[in-house]
Amino acid sequence: MTYIIAISGASGSGKSTFANALKEYYEQKGIRVRVMTSDRYFKKELPKIISPADGCEYPDWNHPDSISSGALVDSVAEARDSGEYDYVIVEGVNIFCYEAVRDLADVKIYVDASPEMRIYRRIARNVVLMGQTIEFIGEYYLKCARYREMEYSLPSAKYADWHVDNEWGFDIQAEAEKITEKLKNL
Repeated sequence: MTYIIAISGASGSGKSTFANALKEYYEQKGIRVRVMTSDRYFKKELPKIISPADGCEYPDWNHPDSISSGALVDSVAEARDSGEYDYVIVEGVNIFCYEAVRDLADVKIYVDASPEMRIYRRIARNVVLMGQTIEFIGEYYLKCARYREMEYSLPSAKYADWHVDNEWGFDIQAEAEKITEKLKNL
């Protein structure tokens, strides 16, 4: 049987870091794991946001409609049904907004960190990975992303089985043990 672990949290909370740490932990124990990220399912045509901060229109990377949720759900189900994995870990900012993802998930975890830590991580990541300037990252966050976080990501935390505090890291062994315990009780 393949189990689905869904991990959500606001941008910069550490979802990918947590998912990859789980993968490494489980693989060291001989467990077959696949990590999938909703970021791979961005639509070519993004929705737009009219920023409450300045009234200007921007591409909206943080709205649930920016992701092709049907394709994401199909891919997760396909990985689960392939028989190749013991655990499929799916992570993304708004994945708990999709009922179909919640229904597939055996375990739902929300990763928390303060807004200051999340913006710091977002800057550190986007400068290196996307070549964005600190000014662009900060302005987009303040004008767009934080509004969508408050509207979608943060409220979706209510669907989590539990929260992981990732302000300064996490205890991966303790979290993996909680997952194992939850799966035993299904």
